[in-house]
Amino acid sequence: MTKKTFYLICIFLWLLIICIAIWILKDNNNQIIQEQENTPQEITQDNIWDSDWNLHVMTSIDDEIVADSMRCGTFQLVRNDMVNEIVKQDVVFNPQIQIVENLNKQTFSNEYLSPNSYYSKFGLLTLDLKSEIEDGIKTKFNETSDILNQLDWSDVPQSDDYYDWKDEKRYGFYAMLKKIFNFENAFDELDKWTFDDKYDDIEYFWIKWGSDSKLYSQVYVYYYNSKDDFAVALKSKEWEDIILARGVEWDSFLDIYNDIVAKWDEYQKKHYFTKDDLLKVPNLKVKTLQEFKELENKDFYAADGDICNIEKALQTIEFELNKSWWYIKSEAWIGMIKTTSVAMPEEIEHRYFYFDKPFVMLWKEADKDLPYFAAQISDITLFQ
Repeated sequence: MTKKTFYLICIFLWLLIICIAIWILKDNNNQIIQEQENTPQEITQDNIWDSDWNLHVMTSIDDEIVADSMRCGTFQLVRNDMVNEIVKQDVVFNPQIQIVENLNKQTFSNEYLSPNSYYSKFGLLTLDLKSEIEDGIKTKFNETSDILNQLDWSDVPQSDDYYDWKDEKRYGFYAMLKKIFNFENAFDELDKWTFDDKYDDIEYFWIKWGSDSKLYSQVYVYYYNSKDDFAVALKSKEWEDIILARGVEWDSFLDIYNDIVAKWDEYQKKHYFTKDDLLKVPNLKVKTLQEFKELENKDFYAADGDICNIEKALQTIEFELNKSWWYIKSEAWIGMIKTTSVAMPEEIEHRYFYFDKPFVMLWKEADKDLPYFAAQISDITLFQ
């Protein structure tokens, strides 16, 4: 082997090593990027809010249930305000999606809530609106807002005056629901138990044989058809119920509720809890933040022809249930742009005033009622 051949082989091997190294680095970078794309991102890098991301939050009580799901009426409240006060007609996307159709039904509204349990506010998007919301929930619930801190307020004007004579207006719609209820008597605490035969060490409260009979009045039996098909309500001293059911299989929470009511109406046995009955309920605690991206950045029309677009649609839900009390707090927000539609140009109508066929000619003084000369012109050669 000559020196020249040896050097050429060495150069080739070095080039091959470099190419392999570049390929490995590129593959690793692609993998990192892919992992970042598949990781749920917070709405903002600042103000990160701890959330249970694996829960599916639905917009409407009519939505189809998907796996572990939740729904709270606050989002429907802000959506109702947006439609009824500003858009003034059903929202229609192109193409339309089912959750929008469900929201359009407005099955749930503030008539199903007592006024002291919720706060809602909407208006032009300003710092004044933000301050008014913060003052409102502080006064009513002694609360601060988690959801407002997820929004970017850096380019928001101070007051409504900013929007005078502007074709584009931004609106904010907000609602908070907060309820805290107590059982008259705390239920008994159960040592950790299993759930669905595959989860261990789950915390429960219960009524066992031998529990104090004063706990019985805190349970109302809707129906009991078998150990896999029943529904009860846990009753608070503030006259609020938590309905718990097994054996119900329907598409939506509205269908499930209607099914429970129908079975309750048919049930002819005891609706009260007795010493022969047992109750076991797991402790529950959830905190979740949901952004409804499927509703964002899609144009739709208001009744006046203006073009609307939802910038941000958010909802938070926190709840807890234990042997002594239960609690729920939920916020919802819709940020919407409404742009004055540009008037369509009038259709051009070409009018051809061609007197190239027989015609009549009348001459008159402008302030007189009758013409002083008239002519019917059919044979133009007689007039030329």
